[in-house]
Amino acid sequence: MRITRRTLVQGLGAGVLGAGTLSACGPGGRRRPRPETTAPTAGTLEEPDQPLVIGQIGASYGRMGRAEEAIAVAIDEARIDVNARWGGLFDQEIVLLERHVMEAPGEDLGPVITEMADAGATCVITSIDEESLIAAMPALVEAQLAIVDVLTSGMSVRSEDVQTANLLVRLAPNERINAARYAEEALGGGGDRSGPAGSVAFLSEDTAQGRSLLDELTKVLNPASGKVVSEQFYEVGKIGDIGARVKKVLKSPPALLIANGGTELGPFLSALHKATLDKSKRPEVEFPRRISPWATVDYAAEPGAEDLVAEALASTTGYQPGGELSTEHENMMLNRNREFFRRGYAYSQQGYDALVMLCLAAEHALSVEGTALAAALPEILTGAEECTDFELCRRTMTSALEAGERATVAYVGRMGALELGGQSDARKGQLREYSWTKSNELVTSDPTGFEAPE
Repeated sequence: MRITRRTLVQGLGAGVLGAGTLSACGPGGRRRPRPETTAPTAGTLEEPDQPLVIGQIGASYGRMGRAEEAIAVAIDEARIDVNARWGGLFDQEIVLLERHVMEAPGEDLGPVITEMADAGATCVITSIDEESLIAAMPALVEAQLAIVDVLTSGMSVRSEDVQTANLLVRLAPNERINAARYAEEALGGGGDRSGPAGSVAFLSEDTAQGRSLLDELTKVLNPASGKVVSEQFYEVGKIGDIGARVKKVLKSPPALLIANGGTELGPFLSALHKATLDKSKRPEVEFPRRISPWATVDYAAEPGAEDLVAEALASTTGYQPGGELSTEHENMMLNRNREFFRRGYAYSQQGYDALVMLCLAAEHALSVEGTALAAALPEILTGAEECTDFELCRRTMTSALEAGERATVAYVGRMGALELGGQSDARKGQLREYSWTKSNELVTSDPTGFEAPE
């Protein structure tokens, strides 16, 4: 039976009275383990009359632009699933407002946020850059919108002078986590054909995210006798003189190269590999390269693939946040655009799960208010009953409510199991690592876990 506002209220008395006797008994009167519950009250057992209205803001430039369509499609597919497949939320359809896409940095999002709030939005899903999110935060807080960000990772968003009012949740691993992963590899590396253990060459687009990664990296390396031996920044998408950049990296060969940019890194990595070869085409200098999620693509299918040397990315590893890509998720994306097969699915799992998480937070809190949603978001990831889609999770919660109880769920969605930390940044989760063949084709491996350092 689908639980309704009326059945919740009517079931309060009988459910509470019966909870301590009948529901605790198994066959033959034996007591059985019960899921974690909390005592119900009349106030918590009333579903809201208002629908859940969700805003969304993306961007068509920089690293955000590379994932924009995938994120937008995944969010919309989650809306379709919740409404058409699972009958909506609180006996009515959720409302996903028209997506606002920033076309250039520096846009004032204040009027956009006001318009969303006036349309009834109490939450918003964002995939914009750190500077834009920080600039929009006062308007978001004033409107009391719960914010689920699927893409930012820079620590500037979490600085003390950015007041989020505990409304912001971020799903991607932040740069503190990424820096710890890179530093561990660098400190454990080094050798005869590379720099000493702990030495890092750093190349990045000049963004708040890139600067944050470098800052966090030095915080880990320096106390451990590591060092950034070279650092280079360039304008977004414009890597400049590739030969000069290769020369600077090889002037002091590192134990690890971190290249934090987009697909412009393909020609750079090709030139770097070529520059390390001797006359017999064997490498004189060898060190691993790590590249960012938005550079993790199939270079054999990219424009200019014929200009890349063989094994250009043979020593390179990339990653994308999220768990294993299920056949269901891939087919969902490909049904909307076959080009995803070539371009990949980066951040689409986060987009899908962001919408489902907001719906589950509303079900958990029995509220669509932004502050209630933000408070509930961490809770629906770590409850007692694991569930893998909106309907399974909702059924667990509503079945308990029919009995006058409250059940907690642990949603394990498209991106895999995720836990949030004290600031509601991703604390523990999964990511996919990628490598490349001799012909520069992308190869995936099993997902691996990440966890925030202590």
